[in-house]
Amino acid sequence: MPGIVGISVTVDADHVEDIDVVGVALAEEGMRVDAVHRTIGIISGSVPASRLATLEVVPGVLAIELEQHVDVRCNGPEQG
Repeated sequence: MPGIVGISVTVDADHVEDIDVVGVALAEEGMRVDAVHRTIGIISGSVPASRLATLEVVPGVLAIELEQHVDVRCNGPEQG
């Protein structure tokens, strides 16, 4: 899906106990919440890239990181 990015949202220390409330607020702003990692204060999921700035101002959001995709496919060693 073009325009959809995978993200991990770090919840600030003041909101970790209410991480489910933060998750609901993120969902209301357009995030598809895939998992809530209560013990580490992270919410993961995806969102249209155009909605990233909206998520940054949700109360309790400390940081948003984009998923990094690494292509580990290899065509074999270089022949030279």
